[in-house]
Amino acid sequence: SPAFFSTPEIARLSIMILDAWTFIPFMMIMLLAGLQALPKEVNEAARIDGANNWQHFWEITFPLMLPVSITATVIRIIFKLKLADIVINVTSGGPGGATDTVTSFIFREYRDRSNVGYGTMMAVVFLIIIIIMMTALLNLLNRWMNKVT
Repeated sequence: SPAFFSTPEIARLSIMILDAWTFIPFMMIMLLAGLQALPKEVNEAARIDGANNWQHFWEITFPLMLPVSITATVIRIIFKLKLADIVINVTSGGPGGATDTVTSFIFREYRDRSNVGYGTMMAVVFLIIIIIMMTALLNLLNRWMNKVT
């Protein structure tokens, strides 16, 4: 195993860097698409009304980008919860389980240890937890967006 996976701290940091490396392009493309879709008329009207850059960002760009930002964030959270592919392929949960995630543990329990019932039960419980968390998050964000707009 390479030196950057030899200690738990460095292994965790390496997994975080790999995860960021794989998803920064996705987030940037989503945000760039959102920025390019903003109506030009609103920007021009704000400039004519004398809005400075700070006001323009907080009063126009930020509220109009909220739906795209929330969508990208929810997609990112969902993919973050399934981080097992990177962990299993790079470190197999090591050293000493330091880089293990819930999904990689479930995968190893199901496949490597042939503990199908336990692995399936953990996957179903994890799915229920994810559904509850996403529902709560979307409700909070929906309330916040209704307050902003």
